[in-house]
Amino acid sequence: MRAAFLANVYLDKNEGIYKKIHAEAAALGNTIGKCDLMIGDSNGHGCRIVNMKNGRESTVRVKPIKAAISLIRKKNYDVLYIRLMIPGPSLLRLMSIARKKGVKVFYEIPTYPYYAEQIRTSRKKYRALAKIAIDAFFSPFVYRLCSYMPVIKSNSGIKMKPQMVEITNGAKVDDIKAKAYPSSCDKAFRMVTVGTLYPYHGYDRVLKGLKACNEKVDGKNVEFHVIGNSDTINDLKAFSKELGLERVFFHGTKTTEELNEMFESFDVGLGCLALHRRNADIDTTLKIIEYYCRGVPVVTSGISPLDKVSPDYTIHVVDNETPINIARIVKAYEEIDQKKLQTLSTMAKRIFDWNYIMKDLMRRCQ
Repeated sequence: MRAAFLANVYLDKNEGIYKKIHAEAAALGNTIGKCDLMIGDSNGHGCRIVNMKNGRESTVRVKPIKAAISLIRKKNYDVLYIRLMIPGPSLLRLMSIARKKGVKVFYEIPTYPYYAEQIRTSRKKYRALAKIAIDAFFSPFVYRLCSYMPVIKSNSGIKMKPQMVEITNGAKVDDIKAKAYPSSCDKAFRMVTVGTLYPYHGYDRVLKGLKACNEKVDGKNVEFHVIGNSDTINDLKAFSKELGLERVFFHGTKTTEELNEMFESFDVGLGCLALHRRNADIDTTLKIIEYYCRGVPVVTSGISPLDKVSPDYTIHVVDNETPINIARIVKAYEEIDQKKLQTLSTMAKRIFDWNYIMKDLMRRCQ
């Protein structure tokens, strides 16, 4: 069997979202046999086509949707997997051609619902509103043409449509090293966040909490490490300086290998700490999946995808605008059995491996 995975985005290979899409496409190929990934090249002019079985890559000078239409017509695909995009006539045409050829069409929504997130994360609100208007107009046609709609829910109260199939975020677990336990005790408690950040991550609340406790809990220094680059990180740098904080560290972008080494010294990973800002109560961030896979407990203001399986590895904070209670996080961490933490990575890698998620999805959509 053969699949085509379409992501109509233009990304550099070093970006986290590209790595996520690449891992997801590889898992789809591992599940059904073969997969061709079609994704925009980083210069915004063409489409990269990657054979996920042998890694061979070619570039065509047409947009990803047009490339997908051409390949769907030429090759015998069994599955067309489309990642959420701004819909339009070209997308509907692609889906219609695929359905007529007997191809199962999957349309993934990585965060559902997503309108509130698009508005609140956009610095140019009028553009976000224009995109939402286009999406709202074409969505009924997309629903009609897709066979299944994998969704990652961000709000527990949302009503699912009949063709929706709930999934979780995943990770390429082979690249992630588990933290060694027991942890060394050097009289410092270290919190970390990784990736592209937005205001709804709520790390301004962490800075306020550090200021309130003078960056110490019971005589122990508390550190906050921020890894990545984004406009929000620049805002956090300025706010940290304004508050006069001395134990907040900004590391910039790091490779997976560098992260594997750095995580040996981190105690907890921070997820979304202000989910109400995006009208959500479920933490769908990729970062918390990777924390769990590294064997590191998670701090979040919402429901974790691991809560139903084993809630012992998640520290929940209130979802509001008050400063984060740092002492409460430290106390909750100290109450987690270190022997149990040694099993966290193994369990998380089994649950959140993209291969497992894709196999389970295809099984449910037979």
